[in-house]
This record gives sequence, C-alpha cells and structure tokens, in this order.
Amino acid sequence: MSYLKRLVTSLVLVMGLLVTTVAPSFANSYPGSQHFVTGQQNQHVAEVQKWLISLGYEISVANGRYGPQTTAAISKFYADINNSSDGATLGPKGWARIRDAASAKAGSVSAPTEKTKKTEKIDSENANRDAKVEKVIAKAASMAGTPYRRGGTDPSRGLDCSGFILNAMKPVGISFGRTSRDMRAETKKISKAEAQVGDLIFYHNRKGVVYHVGIYAGGNKIWHARQPGQRAAKTPIYAKNVSYGRVNY
Repeated sequence: MSYLKRLVTSLVLVMGLLVTTVAPSFANSYPGSQHFVTGQQNQHVAEVQKWLISLGYEISVANGRYGPQTTAAISKFYADINNSSDGATLGPKGWARIRDAASAKAGSVSAPTEKTKKTEKIDSENANRDAKVEKVIAKAASMAGTPYRRGGTDPSRGLDCSGFILNAMKPVGISFGRTSRDMRAETKKISKAEAQVGDLIFYHNRKGVVYHVGIYAGGNKIWHARQPGQRAAKTPIYAKNVSYGRVNY
C-alpha cells in the first residue's frame, strides 16, 4: 500500500511540474531553510530549473528533480558570475542570484510600445497598399494598346481616360465617378512630392479645369488612355499644369 501511495504521489508531482513552456514566476523569499541538494524533487526545484532555462542553461525539462543537469547548470551559473559561495548545492544566496538574474532578463523583454505598434501598423498598411497597387499597374499594363474611344468603358471596344482608370481599379474593388472631374473631386489633393505610384494625376487647362486623368507610374511617367487616334500606354507626363490625387487603397 505504501508503494502504491508513493507511486501515485510521484506521478502527480511529475505531471504537475512538466511546465517548461510556462513563463517562470519569481518568488519573494527563499523556500525553507535547507540547501537544495542532489536527489530532491519538488516544485521549488522546478521553479529554479525554469529560471535557469530562461537564462539559457542546458536543462532539458523542468521536472522538479535536482539531478546532474540541474547541478551542472547551477555550477555553470556560479562560474559565470564568479561566485561559488554555495558550492555545488543551492542555498539562499545562489537561489536569490538565479532568481534576480532571471527576473531581470524577463523584465528586459518589454511589451511593444505605442510607437512600435504604430510603426508596425504603418508597415502593414504600406505592404497592403503595395500589393494592391501592383494589381492596378498590372491591369493598366494589360490594357496597353487599347484604342481611345470617347465615352468608352469596355477595353475590347476602346477606352477614354476615365474609363481606363475605372477598369484599372477593378481588381482591387475601387470605384470612382464616371469622369475625370468626378475623380478629382473624390480624391484628396496631394503634392508631387507626396505622390506615390498608383495615385491619380490630373491634367488641367489654363483655367484650371480638369480635362484628363491617368495613373501615376513614378519617375515622371503616367499610365493613361491618351486621346483620339492614340492608344493607351505609359508615357512621360507632358502637361505642365497638373495635380495629384491620393487613392485610398
């Protein structure tokens, strides 16, 4: 009967101590008054093992048993801090040093700051925008050579400048009003320095009225359906009076 009781007790202890994936806790005071010695097995040993594992010492599992691996890890810790006052066993001084070292390391892994979170959000938004812009530019390129057709919205029959934009934006689900003036009104005005590939560029006449729209391709280039007698293409920006509109991808 006593054998069975010892067996059950051991199994409960071992199952309760297989916790290497759990972050170590940090007790405020040394448990008990005796040194930890080889052969001991309890939750306090497991706690020390988790601290040592978090510090990078070689212990395969925090099973609560003070065996050769734990002894070697503690000896290595003492050597690393140039202190061996507790010898190969573990007493209050060594226990406190291991606890403090593990606690300091855990504290150095700080939670993401608001600035970090904001930067990560911006990076994610930029990556999402880049992916959508790539689809829009690919669609624009696929329509290169399409003849100009006033009022045209079907690439197989011909496109005007705003029809070209509407078709290019379809792969990313962005839509605008039918005319270049509608698009100017629906996009935030930005400077040339702020313009990014995928934004819209508008040509204005001398009175400032919008008469043409295209997709900014970077490097002073534009994707657009040009004018009667010409085919859709990527060309240099030839107008002098232009404005840019931000597309919210």
